[in-house]
Amino acid sequence: MIEIVSQKTRISEGKEGIRRILREIYRNEQIGTKELAYITKLPVPVVAAVRAELEKIGLISRKRGAVLTEDGKKYVEDVLGFEVKKSLICPLCHGRKIIIKDEFQEVLKKMKKYADLRPKPYTWLDQAFCTPETSVLRALFMLEEGDVEGREIIFLGDDDLTSIATGLLKVSKKITVIDVDERLLELINKISEHEGISIECIHHDLRNPLPKKLIDRFDVTFTDPPYTITGMKLFVSRGIDALKKKKCASIYLSFAHKPPEDMLNLQVAISEMGLFIREMIPKFNRYEGAEIFANTTFLAKLETTEKTRPSIHGRFDGKIYTGEVSPTMRIYKCRCGRVIKVGVSGEFKTIEELKTYGCPECGRKEGFKLTERKRLFFSEEKY
Repeated sequence: MIEIVSQKTRISEGKEGIRRILREIYRNEQIGTKELAYITKLPVPVVAAVRAELEKIGLISRKRGAVLTEDGKKYVEDVLGFEVKKSLICPLCHGRKIIIKDEFQEVLKKMKKYADLRPKPYTWLDQAFCTPETSVLRALFMLEEGDVEGREIIFLGDDDLTSIATGLLKVSKKITVIDVDERLLELINKISEHEGISIECIHHDLRNPLPKKLIDRFDVTFTDPPYTITGMKLFVSRGIDALKKKKCASIYLSFAHKPPEDMLNLQVAISEMGLFIREMIPKFNRYEGAEIFANTTFLAKLETTEKTRPSIHGRFDGKIYTGEVSPTMRIYKCRCGRVIKVGVSGEFKTIEELKTYGCPECGRKEGFKLTERKRLFFSEEKY
């Protein structure tokens, strides 16, 4: 039965992906699509498609969320062998290993205030702001790993303001932020001056090599790059350039949960740069955007070896952002009847841009209905 659902939905994870979804419905008894996607680390559209097929064959029904039918319960218990309903994940840290203890609550309070000051994300730059809690947890995880106290840290892109959370701990030696978005750098500068944490902000497009003054200078790199293999290779390569040449220097990488073949390509690309994965924590990062990824990505700690070398040198002119690598066109219809194309070659790049400027016909800034979504072409990434 799960083989049939797997074939109909073309899920990359195959039968195991369907089993994982059924298991979480069984354990939670009633669960929404978005939460189901978060737990299973599968994209929301994939979970929605699987859920629809499971409904068709009578294994689940909709009752303010996915619920197993009587036939569904019998199937998962008798055929799949499910028995244990309670999650074994720590209810305090939710598998992240780190919690925000009382002495860091003031940092969290400040981050909640500063997060509200962020400008609207540029989705064409793959910006999706993480929650203030995530920024603080990242800083505390690096602190626990020995990568904040007395360290020189460089953040390659920081729309999440993780540099601010780290700076508020007031134990690092030096913090530098590089970003292509001047709006964010201006905000970080203002907060840094107000808090007296002296963050160095540099406007720079990482498709260009790092400025010479940043080469071989830092102890730690943190990056949340575009969620493409090429984007990861570029940002991590620049991170390697920035690090002092020594073994076991840390590179923290936030990246989306991907299908098996993409994850394999990711690991191969990391390995080919002479890095190894010291640790990878699923669902560590929570976002206010990135709906397709169920608002979550993993955090990996990579470390250097004697074989570590960047895979990208010099100027890079290839495609690095999701909209470039896998472009899509979305067709929206305004209440006035105007049909509007949204995508890299459309009238607007993103739905956020459409809502900002309004319908070209009537000027409305809300109430747009998605009528069609199509991929312009499929570009399978190769490492």
